[in-house]
Amino acid sequence: MKAFFLLVFVLCASGCQIPWYASNASGIVERIANSKTSDQLLAELPQEAPHRKALEDLPEVLEFARDKGLNVGGAYQRIDVMPDPVSFIVIAAQPESLTLHQWDFPIVGLAPYKGYRFLKHAQREAQALQSQGLISCVYPVEAFSSLGWFPEALPGAILSLSEPRRVRIIFHELVHRTIFFPGKADLNESLANYLGDEFAKEWIEKRYGRASVQFVDLHDEIQDQERLRQRVLRLKEQWSAPTLQDDLEQFQEELRSETWMSQMGREQSVRIWTLPMILMLQVYDSGAWPWKEVWEKCQGDVDVLQWLIQREFLGTP
Repeated sequence: MKAFFLLVFVLCASGCQIPWYASNASGIVERIANSKTSDQLLAELPQEAPHRKALEDLPEVLEFARDKGLNVGGAYQRIDVMPDPVSFIVIAAQPESLTLHQWDFPIVGLAPYKGYRFLKHAQREAQALQSQGLISCVYPVEAFSSLGWFPEALPGAILSLSEPRRVRIIFHELVHRTIFFPGKADLNESLANYLGDEFAKEWIEKRYGRASVQFVDLHDEIQDQERLRQRVLRLKEQWSAPTLQDDLEQFQEELRSETWMSQMGREQSVRIWTLPMILMLQVYDSGAWPWKEVWEKCQGDVDVLQWLIQREFLGTP
């Protein structure tokens, strides 16, 4: 019922964006309607299925998240079995100011990305932005959060990921479900990345130990993420609008020559990096805020963390 009233409010408040909201809302409804429970999928899967273990582990992952204070609610009790991406995200940047374009949404406020159910709609939006002189791109997303408004299904593609990558995504999205500040995308994403990684490290260490292959893989992913972050920070110190193309080409070459420890790092090194994609890395940068110190001050209490962020970062009681 809460989700229904939110949808009505959003559709009424969105004006000319009603077709976009209606398309995304219908897509979410369709995905939930076609989803299956873990037990249903386990009954259908052969014993040797590669992601069977991921399904069997899911209840324990969610229980661990609850114990950490995350608002799991009814999330991920079902699996989204539709093969296409959950959504297609449009991002864009101003080449003169080297800043991200922002969209203004009801409820969630300003955000530097906009999601579409269908690729052709996302591409149409990207082309419209390009006609205005912006640099834009479209990419598929592997997961999303309803921010606690309805019980989202877990995208089935996540089950095929390595365990470190899988639990990082799940914890990241559950952080969004628990703590969200409208119009503060950089804070929200940075926090979700930091806590998602912290909870993933705890989960993997508790389950397998620090000497395990799983923990080493997770450590390598996080280290490669930090290495990429440092490269981006150096790029931003020296780039300028007139030299942007040369700066990006040099950045790309540096990534290709880097020695990466994880599969994720190697994938990042061969990616074609555009201005909006690099700026989006900064939105998700877990090192952009002093989360380690803040989390220690909260002694691992998520409720205290939310209160402390409101008081110290947002200036609200």
